[in-house]
Amino acid sequence: MTSSGAARHLRPRLEFVAGGGDAVEAEYEKDTWDAVRLGVPARRGRNVARFAVIEQAWLRDVVKRWSRFRLGAGYSFSTIDSGAQSLARFSAFLAEHPEVRDQSDITRELLETFLSWMASSRWSTNTRSHTLTFVKVLLDWGHRHDTLPGLPVNAVIYEEEVSRPPDSVPKFIPEFVMAQLESDANLARLRNPTVRHLLIVLMETGIRGGDASVLAFNPIVVDSAGGPCLRFDNVKVRTKQLIPLSAKATETIRAQQDHVRRRWPDGSPWLFPGIADNPDGSKPYAHGSLSHQLGNWQNAIDVRDEAGQRVRVHAHQFRHTVGTRLINAGVPQHVIQKLLGHASPRMTARYAQIHDHTVRDAFERYCQQRVNTAGDALPYDPDALTADAEWVKHNLARVRDSLPNGYCGRPPQQDCPHPNACLTCPDFQTTPEFLDIHRQQATVNTKLIARADANGQFRLAENLRRVQDSLERIIPALENLDNEASS
Repeated sequence: MTSSGAARHLRPRLEFVAGGGDAVEAEYEKDTWDAVRLGVPARRGRNVARFAVIEQAWLRDVVKRWSRFRLGAGYSFSTIDSGAQSLARFSAFLAEHPEVRDQSDITRELLETFLSWMASSRWSTNTRSHTLTFVKVLLDWGHRHDTLPGLPVNAVIYEEEVSRPPDSVPKFIPEFVMAQLESDANLARLRNPTVRHLLIVLMETGIRGGDASVLAFNPIVVDSAGGPCLRFDNVKVRTKQLIPLSAKATETIRAQQDHVRRRWPDGSPWLFPGIADNPDGSKPYAHGSLSHQLGNWQNAIDVRDEAGQRVRVHAHQFRHTVGTRLINAGVPQHVIQKLLGHASPRMTARYAQIHDHTVRDAFERYCQQRVNTAGDALPYDPDALTADAEWVKHNLARVRDSLPNGYCGRPPQQDCPHPNACLTCPDFQTTPEFLDIHRQQATVNTKLIARADANGQFRLAENLRRVQDSLERIIPALENLDNEASS
């Protein structure tokens, strides 16, 4: 099957969802739905939705009708099963209220009791948020489409009542650990080429594991400059996406294609076919098995952190690591959002939190060892009222003024009155990392002063002497700081 064939395999068959065929109708009547029998696309291991967990028959029927509606609207099959599991918690609450016979008995007062019941539960914030969201959306569907006859008008859960889990900082993998995972020698210990190549693609691209598992056999598109790009379906935001590929990722995809040709001479629609019970290569890789295979490999290569403690890395952390590396490399957030396929800037902004903490720490270390043109150390208190403003000014100045021998401390809103005269400017700051540059400049400047004096260029010589005076104050001050840091 070609890549277009793989795309057809993934496309929802909405005519089945809408109604067609006695067998399909019979499948919808069941309390366990199989996506394959319904003709609905689903990943391997995520193709079953279970409604039997909902105790009340009337609620179970309501949820099934709602789920069929959502399938037709393009929601993934795994989301349908998640909705059923969340509504099972609402069912457990209703079991404590036998007076509720159907949707007509769901009042605002009952829902307020449900909100209190959820708040006092031991479920995690994420679980509570998902449960309340699904119940809210179910009720909204009933009101909007008049699909729940008798549902009271005030049977509503408001947006502000849905608990939102706090934004978590991305769980990136420390570089010390990534060095072990990216090691060619360690990767070679993954005996199965499909698993090895899949992991490299995840490390290099940051795409979601589920999206990578169903990549078409030939997912590479060449751009106008001849650069390779990866074409894939971003299932979470329901869109096709193209991202640039590194040389390593491209080489890995080519190697995987060669492996598939050898393993399945008649061809496969998938870049990563399933590695078990797949004689004709028609099944894609089962993403659910990756966690087990990744864990076994980490045990085999004995992955440890800098403290020598064993660590366990999960596949989705490769995505967080790519995002963190990009933000630390100075790639703009809107570019990272596009590359990682985030629906909104909210998730991308979490990478910026990591960057801010990392770079802010470096900034505060820099502030402890900076001197001005008089050679005086500049005091800095990280807890001072002005610390945040100085941090912002430092970042904006770095964007505007990149100097070979230090940093400009002038506010970015203020123009520079004396370009190319930094060493005589009161806003100039520098640190020991530029010590060698200052020494070289002092040597060259001494020769320039002598030449200007010999040629009678007295004004030039005077300007050069002011620069030399600054250098002779800066260099000893920086040498002292450098010695203190080394001792």
